Amino acid sequence: MRAVARMTAVSLLLAWGTAGVAEIRPMPGLTDPRVREVVYDKDDVIKLIGYVGYQTHLRLAPDEQFIGVGAGDTGGLDITADGNDTWIKPKAELVRTNIDVKTNLRVYHFDYEVRKNPPKNRNSMIYSISFRYPEDEERQRDKPLAKNSLRDKLHAVAYKTNRDYWYCGSPSMKPVEAYDDGIQTHIKFSAHAEYPAIFAENEDQTEALINYHIDPDTDEVVVHRIARHFILRRGELVGCIENRRFTGGGKRMTSGTIKDDVILKTQPTENEAAGHE
Repeated sequence: MRAVARMTAVSLLLAWGTAGVAEIRPMPGLTDPRVREVVYDKDDVIKLIGYVGYQTHLRLAPDEQFIGVGAGDTGGLDITADGNDTWIKPKAELVRTNIDVKTNLRVYHFDYEVRKNPPKNRNSMIYSISFRYPEDEERQRDKPLAKNSLRDKLHAVAYKTNRDYWYCGSPSMKPVEAYDDGIQTHIKFSAHAEYPAIFAENEDQTEALINYHIDPDTDEVVVHRIARHFILRRGELVGCIENRRFTGGGKRMTSGTIKDDVILKTQPTENEAAGHE
């Protein structure tokens, strides 16, 4: 009984070991079965059968560039590449070898077999293989989410918002809303109003030009500072926006952006990177 048990255990191990070795066979395409698609996995080996007088095309990712190829029998193969396209063509009959195609991004493993005569059913042949990359597809799906998340963070109203703003002067330039977030001043005008020129009033009553931009999502004028008084001018018309809770010119941010949790990082140029080598 013990001997039988040992033999059974060994048999199971051998069966498991052989079952774990499986090659990927490209599935026929929907439009033409000779044009196929494979989901890329760095640990997969793709079964590929070539025929004398026929070549097989590999369509890789658009940003991939062919670097080189390794094979057990390179003399029996003719492999050429252009950008992300690679072609494999047998030069001899009855070649059986493994092929590794290396690009700037990945390595592709093939178990390649050459047969002399093509099958009667030509639809069972493979003319071209295109690869899909789930990780790349997931990154592409995540890009809009990350972009929207970043935009929401940058446009989120600060916890401490100062809305104690008052206006005096020409009614035609009176803003609909004015507030600051401790870093920048937001001024919103009527949708039908013309934007006036905006100046910050200094302590000595002089006027200084300011930097600002128009937020495309909110249509607000976002002034890149906080001031006690802003002067509005359009032709002969004059207006004044007063910040009655003014405590200073705004917080200096170490993040490089207007939010503490959004950090600006710059990548070194090629010349700068080369200087550190």
